[in-house]
Amino acid sequence: MKKYFFIMFLLGLSSVALAQTSKATSEDFNEFFKKFNSDSKFQISRVIFPLKYKANNEDFELLDYTMTKEKYKVLHLNNKADEKYLKRTLSVKKSKATLEERGLDSGIYIDYIFELKDNKWFLKTFVDQST
Repeated sequence: MKKYFFIMFLLGLSSVALAQTSKATSEDFNEFFKKFNSDSKFQISRVIFPLKYKANNEDFELLDYTMTKEKYKVLHLNNKADEKYLKRTLSVKKSKATLEERGLDSGIYIDYIFELKDNKWFLKTFVDQST
């Protein structure tokens, strides 16, 4: 009986240690974002495919679309040269991050949504309401 309680005690300790390790090893969003924008292979590995997104059609109706890995074009979401005509705002929460791109004197209006999944960040979707 004592062995049973001792084993249960050890299992309990190991699960607590594992849970603490999992929380402590969540990927830092800023490090992820830097690599996401500088390494195309890494970027493609961190997009949830098929990528579901929303975009305006010709009549400016927001519709649902799906993109395969083969149709995906690598994004450059931290290009300094774009700052002349784009304003970017990044909001990072516990398990979700949103990058808002707004055109300065243009109709660009895109939100990129990232999600923390198994302690790694992924591009989950985007919403393009550009005109």
